[in-house]
Amino acid sequence: MPSLYVLDVPEFKPLVDVALKNGEFNVVGPAAGYYRVSTEGQLRIKRADTGLTEALWFGAFTAGYDGKELVIDKDQFWIGPWPNGTASSE
Repeated sequence: MPSLYVLDVPEFKPLVDVALKNGEFNVVGPAAGYYRVSTEGQLRIKRADTGLTEALWFGAFTAGYDGKELVIDKDQFWIGPWPNGTASSE
């Protein structure tokens, strides 16, 4: 299950708010200082929807994520499930 971990700080709250509005995402937290955003399919968030600056956008991913990278750039964060449930790109 693709998951994004987001540090519970005011600077990253707009990203969490966008995730909360998406009916396909499950948002848990904050717990132990982090939110976990997950989904069964592909997890895709567009920076324009969050209003984050480019620096904050890339900083928001430093808490980590679990999933196959599809696109991670200045415009979007997009990950999907690992093929066959593996934890690598093999």
